[in-house]
Amino acid sequence: MKAKVLAKVDYLKPLEDIPYRDVVIQKQRYHQEVKERLSAIIGMEHVKDDETTVLAYAKDKSLESPARPSYVVFPRDAAEVCKIVNLANELLLPLIPASSGTHSCGCTIPRMGGIVVDLSRWKKILKIDHRNRAVRIEPGVTYDGLQEALQQEGLRALMPLLPRRDQSVLAAHLEAHPMTIPEFNYSEPLYTMEIVMPKGEIFRTGSAASGPPETINTDMVGPWGPGFDWNRLYSRSQGTLGIVTWANIMAEPLPSKQKLYFTPGAIPNLITFTYMLQRKWLGYECCILNKTNLALMLAEQMPDDYYALRQRLPEYVQLFCIAGLKRFPDERIAYQEADFFSAAQEAGVQPQFSIPQAPQAAPFFARHLSRCWDRDVYWKDAYKGASADLFFITTMDRVPQFIAAMQQAAVAHDYPANEMGVYLQPIENGRAAHLEFNLFYNPADARECARLKNSMLQPVNRCMHLARSLRGFTADGLKWSMRAMPCTTRRQK
Repeated sequence: MKAKVLAKVDYLKPLEDIPYRDVVIQKQRYHQEVKERLSAIIGMEHVKDDETTVLAYAKDKSLESPARPSYVVFPRDAAEVCKIVNLANELLLPLIPASSGTHSCGCTIPRMGGIVVDLSRWKKILKIDHRNRAVRIEPGVTYDGLQEALQQEGLRALMPLLPRRDQSVLAAHLEAHPMTIPEFNYSEPLYTMEIVMPKGEIFRTGSAASGPPETINTDMVGPWGPGFDWNRLYSRSQGTLGIVTWANIMAEPLPSKQKLYFTPGAIPNLITFTYMLQRKWLGYECCILNKTNLALMLAEQMPDDYYALRQRLPEYVQLFCIAGLKRFPDERIAYQEADFFSAAQEAGVQPQFSIPQAPQAAPFFARHLSRCWDRDVYWKDAYKGASADLFFITTMDRVPQFIAAMQQAAVAHDYPANEMGVYLQPIENGRAAHLEFNLFYNPADARECARLKNSMLQPVNRCMHLARSLRGFTADGLKWSMRAMPCTTRRQK
């Protein structure tokens, strides 16, 4: 086994018998040699090492400390990615793939330097397969662009709640962002994909494994195999096991009609109501928001609108959508609506077509449920500038315990509990749920950042103590991700 050799670009240090000036010159010469070799692969204009570019990729919107890459490269196709991987192997340089325009959890910060491989310019929608409700996309495709293309074919994309405009659809699927339609998470909205492996080979998963898409006679919607379940290995791996160059993902039929309902109430009652709806497979989009998050989404003038809305809104509101498709849309809505109101009566809650304290909620969500956030400042950044998010997978019946634990921890660390956002997203028809806490802070205030980063460990420990079945805890500055294995879920995230 070869001895581990540190990359010269990032780790060359002065030796006792070499003047420091000569070491600097040697390092600069080596840096230029590597740049020329990268340029020979993808062209000089696609290799960046200027100060502005390097600093832009050295940090993100998380609490993680910055770290500078040596180069940022913009390959144009999979063949160039393979050559870059081979060169990085030869030179022992780290590779950090990226495809979204904004990053918020520290995953793309080059902690060991190296080469950032930016695929955000790859924006081709390669194929829309209406028959199989699938679409094959490159890494730089964003949700708004995808939705526009799919709607022309009578389809729509599965979406997280209000993603950023520059969010990569492929990255969201690989990182398992919770979709607002609770039917598909463990059953994988990700079908097949093409991956550049760590040694530079191209590998394709599932029914795409037999060859390049242009040469095989398959629909590429079979996610299993060859042999191993590769999709589940590569999704959630944060780009550490390979670079994905395209993916074939699930699409849904475009509704011809839909109705939105807002149900205010206490969190235990809303959870009971949500369980009842999900067990009957009613509706499409379904989630629960507390008044802090809801106020931030609806506020147009910050901070006045936010403060006013937070005062008026109910503590928690369930958002629920019933839709009719191409065939008999009115009949479909009618029978689901009857079951919906029957469940509401049994759960002791009262659904409404709008929120009386915020009448703008109905048109806002009717417009944004299938779109990205469309304002210049993202809703999580609008109040103080940034948000630290604690999220994990659990079951809905345990959510009140977690909320109480987080509120106690917030009070203990002088964080105003009423300013903490809560987002509950059922997945797999309620068998599990994504629970997220949003802690808003000023990124320009170093003391506040340090206090929040240090104090977050206590609520994390509280949550882990409550959830003895939780495991796989990771802390990455902004993102603390705990993965639950409740007996009601079919697979671990």
